[in-house]
Amino acid sequence: MPVMRVSDKTWKRLQGWAMPLEDTADSTLARVLDAAERRRAQTGAFAPSRPTRPERPAAGSRRGKLSQKAFRQPLLEVLRDMGGRAHVHDLRPVMEERMKPRLLPGDLALLSSGEPRWWNATQFVRHALREEGYLRSDSPRGVWELSEKGAGFVAGPRATFVDHLLAMPDVGEDADFNRLRSDPRETGM
Repeated sequence: MPVMRVSDKTWKRLQGWAMPLEDTADSTLARVLDAAERRRAQTGAFAPSRPTRPERPAAGSRRGKLSQKAFRQPLLEVLRDMGGRAHVHDLRPVMEERMKPRLLPGDLALLSSGEPRWWNATQFVRHALREEGYLRSDSPRGVWELSEKGAGFVAGPRATFVDHLLAMPDVGEDADFNRLRSDPRETGM
């Protein structure tokens, strides 16, 4: 039987629904839920925010969802963008926003845990990236952190000074840079 903790304020409210010396906490809570369900049936109010029993996709169904590989690069980039380290509760909404345009119906399906499939896939990818050395394995519980290898991978190759100059707009055929690229001896370099 599950254990439920409630605040003192909620406990006092629940006691207001109980019949003294007759009800248990369970029977009182059942009475409150019955009243709420009757109200919902009459008015449509008090609809639950998410299904009480998540729908499970058909066993073996692989259509309509991204592969786990699709979550690797975005996860590393999100961690990079968050400074290389993030608590899972802060990371999840950012990751969801990043992946939202790509998610397929199967990714949004809820698992028996109540979590969406895309988040489960992200957690599996996190484990694989940790095993491969892209994420640190010694981070505190609940913290996902890039390793040096992961930070280097996401940073990509460093641009050189010449790469920056090549990206600049051309200022004409006689520009010093154009001569430097064509024949370094002409500029005296």
